[in-house]
Amino acid sequence: MTPAATPLTGDARILLPPAIQKDAVIYVRALVAHPMYTGMSRDEQGALIPEYYIKTVDVTYGGHRVARFQWTSGISRDPYVAFPLRATHEGPLHVAWTDTKGRVYTQTAAIAFGG
Repeated sequence: MTPAATPLTGDARILLPPAIQKDAVIYVRALVAHPMYTGMSRDEQGALIPEYYIKTVDVTYGGHRVARFQWTSGISRDPYVAFPLRATHEGPLHVAWTDTKGRVYTQTAAIAFGG
């Protein structure tokens, strides 16, 4: 495995239920493509691969922070997070993943009622 970022690094997705009702508790699933190197693995030549992982995940709903996750290097490749959210209003749900190199990967999905 090469320490360079894969072409898909940063490909973020948010998965919402197909139908959302006002005031319902929904389960949000979000994931991002990322190699999540711990700093303890080696490349093909035996050299240590430096730490490179997602360290924070910030979630906003309608412009207000509703969750923040702080991670360590112990999270697996292509991390995934799931959490409940009460859908009180229609608006954007935004997830921002920040890695140890300061890169930020974002995705936004619309919370809309109906279906």
